[in-house]
Amino acid sequence: QWPLGDLGVYTAQVDFARAGNWGLEAVVTLTGGSTMRARGAFVVMKKSSTPAIGVPAPRSANKTARDVDGLEELTTGSLMDPDLYQSTIATAAASGLPTVVVFASPAFCINEVCGPQVEVLQQIKDLYKGQANFIHVDLYDNPHEIQGDLAQARISPVVDEWGLPSIEWTFVVDQQGIISARLEAFATFDEVEKALL
Repeated sequence: QWPLGDLGVYTAQVDFARAGNWGLEAVVTLTGGSTMRARGAFVVMKKSSTPAIGVPAPRSANKTARDVDGLEELTTGSLMDPDLYQSTIATAAASGLPTVVVFASPAFCINEVCGPQVEVLQQIKDLYKGQANFIHVDLYDNPHEIQGDLAQARISPVVDEWGLPSIEWTFVVDQQGIISARLEAFATFDEVEKALL
């Protein structure tokens, strides 16, 4: 289910036999029987730069609502749910509760779904409030200074600490502070909920 109308995205969990250059070809059969092809190329690294499933989550000291004068200093988006900015990742990972962390920059996302990803986080938070921690970390360390001027942007040190090579990630951390799921790009409510449960 895609948050932007009659569009969609397909996802797959793929194991690659070796590191190196890989390609992807998608062949779509349209109504009427004609086909469309799309191709893309990408590099598979020997080791991911992001924390792996099964390792302790980095104990990051992301900024919270207590560290700033207003939530506009924590997010580029218009959805400013204070519940998503109450805890550091370090505190959440040590809390004995699972944690969902979304890294996204709603106002400066190149794929239009960083904002909807934060909305998914809010919806899951509303359903499981008190049973887990829910944290949004914007990609930028100074959202309030870059509205309309991305040239002033500074990447959050937390993004660097987590080794994120792209703009949108969701991680689920279990009760022991271990990463149990990581989802790159837009993750649906059902995907995030399943990972949390």
